[in-house]
Amino acid sequence: MQSDIVYRTEDIPPEEILDFLVETEADRELIDALKGRSPVILKGSRGVGKSFLMRAAEAEISQDFSSRKILPVYVTFAQASLIRQDTPDRFLMWMMAKLCNSILRTASTFGLTLPTGSAITAIQGSAALGNYSGMEKVEEIFETSWKREKQQALPVPVPDPEVLRDAVEDLCRHTGTKRVIVFVDEAAHVFIPEQQRQFFSLMRDLRSPYLTVKAAVYPGATSYGHAFQPTHDATVLSVDRAVTDSGYAGAMRSIVYKQDGALKKQIEPNGEVFDSLAYAATGNPRILLKTLLLRTPFNRRNIQDTIREYYREEIWGEHSNLAVRFPGHQKLIDWGRGFIEDSVLPALYSRNQRKESQTSSYFWIHRDAPQAVREALRLLCYSGIVQEGDAGMRATRGEIGTRYMVNLGCLFSQDAEPIKYGQNVRQHLYLKRMVEYGANHTAYRPIDKFSLVGVSSSANQALEAQLDRSIEYLDVTRFQRESLEGLGLLTIGAVLRSDEEVFKRVRYVGDKRARKMRNAAVTAVLEYLSG
Repeated sequence: MQSDIVYRTEDIPPEEILDFLVETEADRELIDALKGRSPVILKGSRGVGKSFLMRAAEAEISQDFSSRKILPVYVTFAQASLIRQDTPDRFLMWMMAKLCNSILRTASTFGLTLPTGSAITAIQGSAALGNYSGMEKVEEIFETSWKREKQQALPVPVPDPEVLRDAVEDLCRHTGTKRVIVFVDEAAHVFIPEQQRQFFSLMRDLRSPYLTVKAAVYPGATSYGHAFQPTHDATVLSVDRAVTDSGYAGAMRSIVYKQDGALKKQIEPNGEVFDSLAYAATGNPRILLKTLLLRTPFNRRNIQDTIREYYREEIWGEHSNLAVRFPGHQKLIDWGRGFIEDSVLPALYSRNQRKESQTSSYFWIHRDAPQAVREALRLLCYSGIVQEGDAGMRATRGEIGTRYMVNLGCLFSQDAEPIKYGQNVRQHLYLKRMVEYGANHTAYRPIDKFSLVGVSSSANQALEAQLDRSIEYLDVTRFQRESLEGLGLLTIGAVLRSDEEVFKRVRYVGDKRARKMRNAAVTAVLEYLSG
């Protein structure tokens, strides 16, 4: 199936983002929250649409700037994986420099005149250095630090959060702007708790009547620290799309048609087949778009093969590969995979085969289960294999624990006829029907004594271990991979070190396409490096 579908928000120009918006009631509530006054933590696994929703909120605020006077600032922290941490405070200084520069650049884009004053001067950096302002040079030094063995001195001091708050207040008062909303994408999502704690402390410290931070994070990879209380310092919202909603299948179809209306001719005659693929994705648009394009033509047999291949092999390969990037997590990752594949999925499949009116994709974990078990499940949530549901759920005998949902595609793939089986499961899915695992279940034994102390690799070790790895590990299209190979960019480090002139060596590739190709490749590299 040939198509121009893109499954990363980064590949969609910001000015076109609203053209791709398929608005459900839940999505509208999330976008409105992102546009509101309160700090928000937007939580969801890879590919569910966190970046897209933030970009949609940014676009709507931009359209209304002349009337509402709210300045939207979008900044990605994807480069966090490239920052060498020679001293503990370098990551914090990089975040501050990046935020200062992003706010100033956005203000300039909207035609706002900067006021004079010490706070504004401090967030600019006191002097211009070549083609950079002082603070832009600081940001550039940090983001290229992975290339150097020794720490480079900073040309200007980095301001503290109080100075940035003062500068934003001065900007708002001088220009008549009501407030600045900063959307931080890819925020503190790497498996390095110290970086995460620094980010959330900064998020709390920046809050003011003139400045609000909205952050997108992954489940299973977030350490808030003691200074930040999610329920008090922000509103935590989940992007998980409920497969039990009546409009679920229609919304997923609309997402595909918005990208490529020509696919409608192939999908409409095979509606039940498409719906099975959509439910298998369990609310994840990126997974739906990837699996939709795996085989051609679009028909029942090919989609059945796709479900079996992707949800038995590829999705698990992506999860297990986390252990290559983060060796300290290997035992947690391996146990989690074995627990779902060898215990949960067979139990659910067996239960669903019974001639009863209710089916299930849910399991329940006792609140007193070993902490290592809960950490392994959070990593499965991060990969999108499991969704964490309600905590404090009562199960058999009144015990209390947390309900989880297994990705429906993983469940459908257990059967030789995944479409037929999947149709029965989704039509009779019952929320309260669960497989239960008590506080001392035998499945926990391989991991119940596992120590969580020191499981995180340092940022420098994780980065240095990956730069020489093959581009085969990158989540890119076949065309992008073949282009990289044709250019001789065979390792992750080689892609990072290349510039647009290298990409222009490809026939018929000019400035614009070279920039787009390099951006797509570097985005995939950063996503890989950060997990």
